[in-house]
Amino acid sequence: MIQFKKHTQIALSFFLAAATLGLLLRYASVFPTDFSFRYVVHAHSHIAVMGWLHFALATLICYFFLIPNIPAKTYKKIFGAMLFSVVGMLASFPFQGYAFFSIFFSSLFLITSYFYTWAFFKYSPNVIKKKSPSYIVIKYALIFMVISSIGPWSIGAVMATIGQDPFWYNITIYFYLHFQYNAWILLGILGVFLRIMENHGVTFNLKDFKYFIIMFNASAIFTFFLSVLFADPVHEFYVLSIFGSFLQFIAFFTFIKFVNSNKKEIREVFGPIATRLLYWAVILFFCKIVMQYLGSFPYPAKLITFNHNLAIGFLHWVFLGVASFSTLALLFKTKLIYLNKRSTSLYIFGFFLTEAIIFYKPIARLFDLKIIPYYNEFLLIASLVLFIPIAYFVYLQITKKGINYLKEFK
Repeated sequence: MIQFKKHTQIALSFFLAAATLGLLLRYASVFPTDFSFRYVVHAHSHIAVMGWLHFALATLICYFFLIPNIPAKTYKKIFGAMLFSVVGMLASFPFQGYAFFSIFFSSLFLITSYFYTWAFFKYSPNVIKKKSPSYIVIKYALIFMVISSIGPWSIGAVMATIGQDPFWYNITIYFYLHFQYNAWILLGILGVFLRIMENHGVTFNLKDFKYFIIMFNASAIFTFFLSVLFADPVHEFYVLSIFGSFLQFIAFFTFIKFVNSNKKEIREVFGPIATRLLYWAVILFFCKIVMQYLGSFPYPAKLITFNHNLAIGFLHWVFLGVASFSTLALLFKTKLIYLNKRSTSLYIFGFFLTEAIIFYKPIARLFDLKIIPYYNEFLLIASLVLFIPIAYFVYLQITKKGINYLKEFK
């Protein structure tokens, strides 16, 4: 028997670990510390993506697409290898950055993700379900996950052939991140959402769906060119980036057409708490597309290149906002975690507070506004406000209400 609740609680624990590391980074910006800031940044980003989001999505995909076909032993071995690799990264990155052990555990995680992809295609159920929109979306999500891994594997080749060239090193990192948050994670979330709706008799119109998936996949490929704009490339790269962003708009509004035609059903299926999280996730996703579109032009692209806060704010917007809001909603709906209105309200407030402060500094510089005094101190406080509901999420799983709620899971 696969212990889905336990696996989800492990994912939440990694979410808390990533939040703790993030809070530590904010603390270091205010008070002198002895640890390597860059090393902790590496740990924070790896645990947030590979620990929290990967574990949560892997559990959801297994529950909705692989049960009862996949042998419990097979999944447990894959999950165990993933857990071992993430714990290894958590234990190594803060102390050595990219070095032998951290690279070993990162590589092990990538290899394990290939086995997970293999398991999905091998143990997915009958042919009829394989033709469903949800299955097709997850199929492309995992393909993009495998494609994204080309980035990390290329680092060694780049270092061996070109040396420590910052352009090619950054490209390999951006390649991985791009196909993670613009393809694998978003499609993984969407695929689970569609499967839940399909289980309640609500399906994506096939004609609209085919149009949507073509536009989305094409946009994921073309928006990669946004990742090279930091080098001020030839004009054609900007054109390709704008085209990719335009395709994202088309895919988004095609999906919104499906949502608008099934508003009532979505609210009934997900309930008030999960629906609220999904509502904000959709708004944040639209804002993400707008930001990517604006960032496709030369002047904004240069602003992003020379303003670290804009890049950090955008990544947080996607991972802590779009991805985490919707993942929490899916887990709660599936009764894999327990949430209440207070915890989600605190998280939403903490997210917007930190984003407002992060984005304020570059906006103030752009419009020649006064930087608020004690900026880093305010950012530390905001990060603490965001940390509290994440810790609250973990705490809720062991409360009496949480335990009783999770007992309903079958």
